[in-house]
Amino acid sequence: MTLRKKILLGSCTVFLSLIIGHWIAGYGYLLRGVAFSYLRGQSGPGINESHLFFNNIIYTQNPKPLPNSIKKKFTTLNAADINALEEIETASFLVIENDSLIFEKYWDEFSKTTPTNTFSASKSLVSLLIGVAIEEGYIKSVDQSVGDFLDDFSYGDKTKITIKNLLTMSSGLSWGESGGNPYSDNAKAYYGQNLRAHIKGLKVIEDPGKTFRYKSGDTQILVYILEAATGVSISNYLEEKIWSKIGAENNASWNLDRKNGDEKGFCCFYGVSRDFGKIGQLILHKGEYNGQQLVPLDYLKKCLIADKSIFEKDKTPNKRYGWHWWTANYKGNDIHYARGLLGQYIIIHPEKNMVIVRTGKKRKKVHSDGHPADLWDYLRMGETIAKN
Repeated sequence: MTLRKKILLGSCTVFLSLIIGHWIAGYGYLLRGVAFSYLRGQSGPGINESHLFFNNIIYTQNPKPLPNSIKKKFTTLNAADINALEEIETASFLVIENDSLIFEKYWDEFSKTTPTNTFSASKSLVSLLIGVAIEEGYIKSVDQSVGDFLDDFSYGDKTKITIKNLLTMSSGLSWGESGGNPYSDNAKAYYGQNLRAHIKGLKVIEDPGKTFRYKSGDTQILVYILEAATGVSISNYLEEKIWSKIGAENNASWNLDRKNGDEKGFCCFYGVSRDFGKIGQLILHKGEYNGQQLVPLDYLKKCLIADKSIFEKDKTPNKRYGWHWWTANYKGNDIHYARGLLGQYIIIHPEKNMVIVRTGKKRKKVHSDGHPADLWDYLRMGETIAKN
């Protein structure tokens, strides 16, 4: 055997051993991750890849297009702002004022009919469904024990965990949250094919209800609570209670971990930007749409403000996170927003009666205040557009 063949055979043996070793160690999902990302020219998850996964469809009923404001004909962004949006590979940027579109722009292959992934902004939708389930009596309150719904939480330290602990990301459960580490819980949850078993393996590592530690696993547990409480999937529940009633322009979808499997509620709701705007309008109008209260007002009042009963890692009171919705202050005004990996945003600016939607492939870094730097850019741009 020639030296070249020996090297080739040795390399193949090492490669095969690595694959088998990863599979035995429980990292078989990495092969799927490589196929879905690196072999497609990406370094991780993308915003336009629902076709790679099985999905549940959320159907619209009586679609009603967002009206264009007369102002929309005249609104523009200056070259510097357009360049700033393009530098971070923005896919869409929409501004809705007084329930009408005043600005709408798409880039590259994206358009008003292109569904994209919300990533973690889908967590905020799960929270809305918890509020609906409480109103309908399926759940007693946010203080109810998770163990009332899920057997895995009915013994040991997990019995201490409540729905509110999950909503505030203070469950105390073990979970490695990372958008870039292929060995993290997030990567396994995104590319893996048995979410329920993954969640079952989590351990309590600190007292629940004390410290804010952002964990996608907390949201996935809420998904299982909703299913156990209502008897239907979160896709069906969302369709019946919200999506079919807001005049959504298009069907939406929720990625599953496998065929006929579980929705990845922590990350993977796909919809079009205009319909994300309608979710923003629902929040802007305090859970009401066309005279019908879809999400209970009492729940929203608590959901959208920072829950100060929990603390940051440095022991200071939480000032940025409600019940799966982010909260900020801009020029003295309260701002509510949903956000996801790579910069997916639904921003509600009540003082200006405004909703801003941004989707894209990159975002700026998170500041020390816990908010990404580009959030402030979008708010400024929205106000500038509204003044034109």
